[in-house]
Amino acid sequence: MSKEYIASTFLKLQDSLVYTIFAWSQKSAEIVPTKSWLTVLEIFIHEHSIPQAYAIFEKIRLAGIGDKVTVEVEKYQNLLQDAIVLLSDGELTIFGKGFRSFIEKDLQFELGALSRETYQVLPQLFSQAQLLDDLEEIDSLEKFSNLVDKLTNIGLLSPATGTIDWGDLKKTVPICQAFGLTRGTPVDRYYLSKFINEIRPQVVGKTLEIGGTPKDKDFYELNPGTSYQILNIEAGLGVDIVGDVHDSSIIHSDTFDSIIIFNVLEHCYAPWIAVENIYKWLKPGGKCFAMVPSSIRIHATPKDYWRPLPDAFTWIFRDFSQHKLYVYGNPTTVIASYHGIAVEELTSEELDAFHPDYPVATCIVAEK
Repeated sequence: MSKEYIASTFLKLQDSLVYTIFAWSQKSAEIVPTKSWLTVLEIFIHEHSIPQAYAIFEKIRLAGIGDKVTVEVEKYQNLLQDAIVLLSDGELTIFGKGFRSFIEKDLQFELGALSRETYQVLPQLFSQAQLLDDLEEIDSLEKFSNLVDKLTNIGLLSPATGTIDWGDLKKTVPICQAFGLTRGTPVDRYYLSKFINEIRPQVVGKTLEIGGTPKDKDFYELNPGTSYQILNIEAGLGVDIVGDVHDSSIIHSDTFDSIIIFNVLEHCYAPWIAVENIYKWLKPGGKCFAMVPSSIRIHATPKDYWRPLPDAFTWIFRDFSQHKLYVYGNPTTVIASYHGIAVEELTSEELDAFHPDYPVATCIVAEK
C-alpha cells in the first residue's frame, strides 16, 4: 500500500515572507521559499495519495487564480499581519488573533470548502509575499514526489490520519525493559559519551565524582594526572566519601576544581540543594559537569524523583558565573529510549539529529 499524507502545519506572513511555524515549539520557523510549497501543501489538505495529488497539481499549477477565490480571500488579507493559518486534515483555517484565536475560538475563518473546490486559496492569500515561482519546474511525478519527501522531512506533511504503521512499536510493554542493555547500548549512554568527548579537556585538577564508581575515570578517559575521589551515599570499594549530596557539611567549601555528577540529580529529592552544595564545594573558577536523562523509563535506585529539562537545568545552575547547555535528542531517539531500542539499531543520522522539543539527555558545564 502506497503512503498517504496530510498537510500539518501553521503558516505566518511576516515582512513579506511566509513562514511555517511549529506550534508551541522551540524549533525555528522555516521560510516557505516557493509557490510550489504552498500549492502542494494545499492539495494535501484534501487529497492524500501522491498520484492523485500530482494529477491535481498538473491541472492547476499553470492555471490563473479564479475570480471567486480572489473575491473571497480578499476579505481576510487584512488580517494577515496578526493571523496564523492552520493546514490540517480537510481544513484550512485562518486564526485572526494568532494562537490566541486557536485557544479562545475567536476570529476563526474556515476556508476548507473553497480550498477543496479550487486548491488556490494559499497562493492567493499569500500573493503579496516574496515567493519564487517554480511551478513550471515541477513537471514530472518524480519531481513532485521529491518535493513531497522534502516537505515530509521538514515536518510539514505527515502520514494521513489512520495510516500510521506502528509495526513493532505498538506494544504495551517495552521492547527491552533494561533501557536497551539486552540489545546493545542504551541511547542515553551514546549521548553521555558525546558530552564526555566535548568536556574531557576541561576536567582537571582535584576532581570529585558524585554517585560514581572507581572504574568511571578510566571509562571517561580523563586526564591520568587528575586527582579523583568518589562520593556515594553508601560505603563500597573505591568510595572515598560516604554521605548525602544534600548535606553540605560532608565536604569543606572551595575543595574541588572539578565535580562530575552524571545520572544522579534525577534521584535527588531536592536537586537544587545538591547543586547549591556543589557550588560551595568547588573552588572559585571550578566547574561542574552534570547530565540527567530527560526521556527515560523510571529507574528507582533507590528513588526516582525528577526529569530536569533544559530550562530547569538553567535555573538550578543560575548562581554559577557562567554555564553552557548540551542537549541531545529527537522524536526517534525519545521513542528508542523509552522502548529500550539500542544505539546499534539506529543510524548515526538518526542519533545525531536534534530537535529542541524532544530532549533525551540534558547536560551542562557550569563554572563557579
